Amino acid sequence: MNEDAPVSLEHVQPGPEREAFVPLLLLADAEPQVSAYLQRGDLYALRGVERAPLGVTLVLPDLAEPGTAELRAVAIDPTQHNRGLGRWMLASVLADLRARGFRRSVVGTSNAGIGQIAFYQKAGFRISRIERDYFTPQKGYDPNERENGLPHRDMIWFDQDLA
Repeated sequence: MNEDAPVSLEHVQPGPEREAFVPLLLLADAEPQVSAYLQRGDLYALRGVERAPLGVTLVLPDLAEPGTAELRAVAIDPTQHNRGLGRWMLASVLADLRARGFRRSVVGTSNAGIGQIAFYQKAGFRISRIERDYFTPQKGYDPNERENGLPHRDMIWFDQDLA
């Protein structure tokens, strides 16, 4: 991470302040999903000088699996890529989750998100399963949207032990 650009990571409580992070959340997920979880869970905000939003991670506890936290959305402003901010933000969020007693973290990304797949593996996540035909119009996803020339079809789930 570039040391001459100080950043901070903070929790943003549910409420109107979270609206400022919607553009970043939309980098990671479709609008119907963002609207559904925006006011739920823990929102970790990465802020730069003058408190400008640089990144965001929204974490939801997995109610079906106590002790597990799902990283529902992880995103860095595209103008801030390749500075180590995403790596630093993710490591900080995982450290906080560990300190709060979570034993496992999970995250999912599209089969077309080649960069995201590499990012999570470099951060110590391992592929745990593939959910075929996840990105459907019924869930609010555009069937014609592509990334890296690939259609978004399957969700690749990763996990990492935090203990």
